[in-house]
Amino acid sequence: MPESTTSEHALYPHSTNFEGRPPPPKEGYSWEQITAAIDSKSLHALRRTDKGQWEYEVWQDQIDRAKYGNVGRYIALTVLHWPDLLDPAEETRADNGNDDIGSSLALQERYRVMAPRLTLRLNHYPFPVQDSIQYFVLWATRDISVVSERERLDRYLEEQFVGRVLEEGQTGERKPLCEEMHPAKAGKKKEWIWFVNPIELRSVATVHHLHVFVRDVDV
Repeated sequence: MPESTTSEHALYPHSTNFEGRPPPPKEGYSWEQITAAIDSKSLHALRRTDKGQWEYEVWQDQIDRAKYGNVGRYIALTVLHWPDLLDPAEETRADNGNDDIGSSLALQERYRVMAPRLTLRLNHYPFPVQDSIQYFVLWATRDISVVSERERLDRYLEEQFVGRVLEEGQTGERKPLCEEMHPAKAGKKKEWIWFVNPIELRSVATVHHLHVFVRDVDV
């Protein structure tokens, strides 16, 4: 991995401290480097280029904070086109005005039976990855990475990258729901991995999101 230089930062000044975090490889991070960072819990090793960070901060500076309050709310309302940041289960609670003693248990049950709002989009300000990898962000109205949500998460990603899960007795062609994903090449299928940044690495802390990486592998 190349050594950090000051020349790029001079051309593209930004406010993020990359000290001790070498710049990405010119060809982008490999699948092996991403999985190694996940497995070793060293996600700080993955970072944008200085130019990429500068572009991201320029974009953030253009957001009307007086109108939207923060970056997360801006993304939810204008990029993801959500009606608000509430989870559907929480919206139901608000509509019912349910604040009794058992309401917390009732909310947990609504979380179990009601799906969160989920939107999968390509990451437009990513750290660089190799051309064989697509880098998405999965935005959610609740923490979809927790154990209680894992089955729902796995099913959602499978439907996005492979196709709707066929129930017992159902037949038919499975078509991926993700329109931004490159189709799998002949003799290939999709493989994906994901992670959630620790709090100190999150540039958007007000909306739950996962970083998702997809590539072709042999069938």
